[in-house]
Order: sequence, then structure tokens, then C-alpha cells
Amino acid sequence: MIDWTALIAIATLFMLGVVSPGPNFVVVAQRALNHGRAEAFSTILGVATVSVMWAAASLFGLVVIFKIFPWTQIALRIVGAAYLVWSGVRLWRRASRPAPAMGGEKATRAGLIDAYRAGLATNLSNAKAITFYSSTFAAAAPAPEKTATLWAVLLLILCLVLLWYGAVALMLTTGPLARAYRRGRLWIERTSGALMIAFGLRLAFGD
Repeated sequence: MIDWTALIAIATLFMLGVVSPGPNFVVVAQRALNHGRAEAFSTILGVATVSVMWAAASLFGLVVIFKIFPWTQIALRIVGAAYLVWSGVRLWRRASRPAPAMGGEKATRAGLIDAYRAGLATNLSNAKAITFYSSTFAAAAPAPEKTATLWAVLLLILCLVLLWYGAVALMLTTGPLARAYRRGRLWIERTSGALMIAFGLRLAFGD
């Protein structure tokens, strides 16, 4: 039997967390605006892969690992912070380059792979995701013996990530929003870069 109460609680907590802007939102938005829907969806698949991985790890002992080997969490923070700062610097520097033509290039296999890797790396270094899955999510998770509910939770997380970020990608590649972005591209890109750097610094030096 599936514990629907647990599923509803997790869905509510997850959506409250995922809709607030963070590194994942920034990387999906930037990929959608600069490279189009195909690469944006590939990025989303990378984000979703790690989200399911974090959820599975939490359900099967992520908190225990962090307690037994606290250095693993510290290592994640250091590597994640470095990646986010590096990504922010790249965004800032790229802002002054000419914008790619809207729909002018078809997505290549290399571009899709790079987009997927960007989603993977960003979510792996996402402090908000690590904190959520090792605390709030773990507290709301069903008991280990509820096997059907555990699998349902993983499917739920996958669907919510795909639906939310998919909606973001679709909205940002729709005519009016895409045109508005191109008009203010310089400052939007630099603001995004500054946010990524801030996320990285917060991860490195935050509590």
C-alpha cells in the first residue's frame, strides 16, 4: 500500500523549495534563453537525475553517511562552491558577447551532452538541494519498510522536477519573454552570474 499522506507532504515541501530561485533555476533559464528548448530540456534531465539520486540517497541513509563521515559533506561544500563560483564568472564574462540567433542553430549531440552535464554538475553542487534532502526531506520520508511508497516518492520527485523546470523552459523560450530577455541580456546575464557566485560563496562560508 502507498502512504498517500507521506507523498502529499513530500510534494508540498518539495514544491515550496523548488519554486524559489536557486542554481538549478539559473542554469535551466540560461540554457533555455541562450540555446533553446532542446538543450534546456537536456539540462533539466541532468537536474532531475541528481534530484532522484539525492532522494534515493536520503531514503536509504544519506543522513547516516554524513554523520559517520562528516568530511563528505565538507568536501561536497568545497567542490560545489568552487563550481558555482566558476559558473558565475563564466556567465558574467559571456554577457558581453553577441547573443546567439533565436532558433538559428539546431541542437547538436555535443550541445545536448554539455547541457546534461551542466544540469548534473549544478545540482550536485547545489547547497539548497543537499540541505533539503538531508534534513526536511529525510524527516518527511516514509519508513524504510514501506517499499511501494519509497518507489512512489522517487517517481514523484522525478515528475515534479520535469514538470516545474519544463514549464520554466517553455515560458522562457516563448516569443515575448525571449525577446524581452534579448533586450536586457547584458544585465540579466551579469545578474545571473552574480547570483551563481553568491550561491557559491554562501555555500563555502555559510553555516
